[in-house]
Amino acid sequence: MTISGFAKVEDWDRFNSSLLIEVTRPHGVFTCTGVAVSSHTIVTAAHCLEGSVNSVRVFTQQSYDPKQTSLAFSGYKLHPQYDPKTSKYRNDIAKITMKEKLPPFINLYPIYEGKEVKGNLYRFGFGARNKQNIRTVITPTFRRINTVDNVVELNDKFSRSGDSGGPIYLEIGKEIHLLAIHSTFSHGPEGSFSYNPTLSHYLPWIYSN
Repeated sequence: MTISGFAKVEDWDRFNSSLLIEVTRPHGVFTCTGVAVSSHTIVTAAHCLEGSVNSVRVFTQQSYDPKQTSLAFSGYKLHPQYDPKTSKYRNDIAKITMKEKLPPFINLYPIYEGKEVKGNLYRFGFGARNKQNIRTVITPTFRRINTVDNVVELNDKFSRSGDSGGPIYLEIGKEIHLLAIHSTFSHGPEGSFSYNPTLSHYLPWIYSN
């Protein structure tokens, strides 16, 4: 696999737990990204699902086509500490519960619980690029772990609409872990970098009923 900046992944099936989420609202259809963390649970950004939502569909395919078959789900929950008026990237996490097990070809990876981030980082998203929503990989570099806001900050400026909720995978040697999900960007005086809620901080909530 050759990755530079952002590009489509030739062997994307390694990271096919990154899924496209279609959200229909009263004023249009929008896409976000999510990641499967178990056979019945998908995690995404809370801001993708907050407010008025008419319907939600989940797709496993590499590229988005609304005519494709989607997976049935039983419901979704926003993190109880997420507040769309004040949270911004803090607690920007939601979970979708599936009606049935995800297809067996989906590669599930454990949530990373280590204290140090050393390895290769891959951020996946279905953001709109060249008028298409295709599973795309970004290769950001590590900036720091923000323990106050429970986010991983990454040197990353390639986000597009639809990338929200997309997973950040950490590859250590031959092992792949889920580190965080993408929320938003900072364009302040410290530079352009991304805020990504650290999944290990939300482990009990993610796997609770």
